[in-house]
Amino acid sequence: MHRKHFVLTGAILALVTLPSAVAVASSSAPASVTVRVEGRTHTLVAPKVVQTQTGWITQGGAPTGTCPADSAAGALDVATNHSWSGKYYAGQGIFITKVLGDYESGKKYFWAIFVNNVSASVGACSISLHPGDKLLFAAVPSKSSHPAYPTALRGPNAVAVGSTFRVQLVYFNAAGKAKGLKGARVTGSGVNLITNRHGFITLKATHQQTLHLRASPAGYVRAVSLTVLELPQY
Repeated sequence: MHRKHFVLTGAILALVTLPSAVAVASSSAPASVTVRVEGRTHTLVAPKVVQTQTGWITQGGAPTGTCPADSAAGALDVATNHSWSGKYYAGQGIFITKVLGDYESGKKYFWAIFVNNVSASVGACSISLHPGDKLLFAAVPSKSSHPAYPTALRGPNAVAVGSTFRVQLVYFNAAGKAKGLKGARVTGSGVNLITNRHGFITLKATHQQTLHLRASPAGYVRAVSLTVLELPQY
């Protein structure tokens, strides 16, 4: 099945199916989940653990009883302290347009939703969450040559000064499986490297410092910064 996107034309919203393993909300219960929001140009909410609530979300004119507060929409509401908006469409839920001041109409960019790195096939009100789920909202292009997959930097949390270590940049495909991303730039303090064909860069810890590595590959969702402590040898 091919991945397609939300398309907003005038006042008409067409929601078409994406391959997904995301559960559809029914009658669930509040859960502790991690929420992250990546805007078009920068991170709006770093990974944040929130507790969903009971009751209903009424943003965008959603009638009471149509958008559960323990859904992905409810998790976004808690993570942003209610600082988001959208428009309700009967039978389809809330089409998210603004999160923390980042407005995306759907014409050039739209808010994609990923649960455990898998793209959702339904709107935020219809996504049922479970304890420990990782929820990502990201502003992605409405039209592109390939889906805007999430990415991640993987490497050690700490290394000894003088040692060599590797960091890998991966993307998560439609099934949520990690794949090395080649030809992407990774930057940090004194670091400006391009990943090899398996997504790796090789670094050497030269002096005691805290190294913050970043990657925002074109056409993909930017990765969470990776912090590596370079510690003295004992």
